[in-house]
Amino acid sequence: MKAGIMSFARLALLLLVSGILACTSDVKPLTPAQREAVAAYVSKVAPSPQHSLDLDFDGKVRLLGYDIDRAQWRPGETMRVTWYWHVLERVDEGWKLFTHIDDADHERTLNQDGNGTLRWLYAPDRWSPGTYIRDSQELHLPEDWLGTAARLYVGLWREGQRLRVSGGVSDKKGRILALTVPTPELPDVGRRQPDVPRLGLVQTKRPPRLDGSLGDPVWSFANTTQVFVETVQGGVAPLQASAKLLWDKRYLYVAVDVKDGLLRASHTERDDHLWEQDCVELMIDPTGDGKNYFEIQVSPRGVVFDTRYDSPRFPAPFGHTDWDSNVRVGVSPRGNIDDKEADAGYIVEMAIPWQAFSLDGKRVSPPAIGDEWRANLYVMDLIADRQQAAAWSPLETGDFHVPRRFGILAFEGPPEAMMGTNEPLKIPLKIPLKISADRMPKPMGRRPALDRGVKDTMIRKRVINRQHPGELAPRSVDAKTVDSLDSRR
Repeated sequence: MKAGIMSFARLALLLLVSGILACTSDVKPLTPAQREAVAAYVSKVAPSPQHSLDLDFDGKVRLLGYDIDRAQWRPGETMRVTWYWHVLERVDEGWKLFTHIDDADHERTLNQDGNGTLRWLYAPDRWSPGTYIRDSQELHLPEDWLGTAARLYVGLWREGQRLRVSGGVSDKKGRILALTVPTPELPDVGRRQPDVPRLGLVQTKRPPRLDGSLGDPVWSFANTTQVFVETVQGGVAPLQASAKLLWDKRYLYVAVDVKDGLLRASHTERDDHLWEQDCVELMIDPTGDGKNYFEIQVSPRGVVFDTRYDSPRFPAPFGHTDWDSNVRVGVSPRGNIDDKEADAGYIVEMAIPWQAFSLDGKRVSPPAIGDEWRANLYVMDLIADRQQAAAWSPLETGDFHVPRRFGILAFEGPPEAMMGTNEPLKIPLKIPLKISADRMPKPMGRRPALDRGVKDTMIRKRVINRQHPGELAPRSVDAKTVDSLDSRR
């Protein structure tokens, strides 16, 4: 009898969710498996939160309160918070939930917008008036967290806008403070280093052949990064990639191996918006102070985008795009780009001259053995109508421009097996003639794609992975959950 009652309740919830989706014609409907997963988060019965709130979001949604599983939140711990929402009116398409965690001094922000299955499967533009939404999140506080408190801000956002809220304390960014949790510092917090990955870069006595194959024996001496992870919290990423790095007195060598089942890269001109489709992306900060860092992107076609920033995302929109890295590339797609046939992925190899990192035109010395630089590597992947990504070092936020979260590049000497090799420096390139002009560096002042690109950005409604800082990253950890649900259809 009890099992029958539970089955009936479950069926009622499924019917409720199905009815909701039937009324939301402008939003892509969920699969039956996805509707079943969502049913646990939707109810017609008012909840009784442990801690009550009464925050009104533009007369459309109310935040009734929250449950929390602890009174203190120590660095390194995971805390469960459940928010309870009441839907008053239908929310327009495109609005999503956000959760930001600030330290007491507002010097650090953790972005948790996509934390929780509900947030990917059942955004506010799917919600039906009269229903109650249970929004559960498991939030991890990094071990290097400083300060005595964590301030949690929640709300709704769309394309840089935030839904107006009343009934609480708002900050200058239009966010509402929903919860403050004490965060006692650990005894050794002052000595603890950020939990970012570290890679030793072997000095090579001979440059690798740049043909996109990783077949040159020189690459066998290079250390390999960990498999790239989900960009925010560092969980399992929705795609696989790893990288190798080497260096000598003239160049930094980077090779990224990407597993990708469908290659999409229609851009053909230098400095096109490669991040909108499939590409490999390197951000590198020579001094490690978060200032004057550089960005280079390479697509499966070997097209290059490069720029430099004075500080995170400044100047807007894309930094100093007249900067030219003079990067040399070798690319090998394993499949046919932009068709419907299944592919295997691609490899990107880069040789970046140290002189590219000059800020004033003066000669730049290569790193010395023992030096450390900061860098991060990303892979962008366009599937269907959405973008996903993976990173070497997770960022704790939806913004890729977080230099303090870049990994560490430690420059090492040559291995013993290389010590007798003294071949002259040559960098052989294999560049197909029909696209070689797009791949090779262009002189400053003669890069027409830039003006057109910036203009397009100002008027384009759909910009992938260039959200406003602190909002949303591409789908990642929860994408795996969604894909598994899709497979059950």
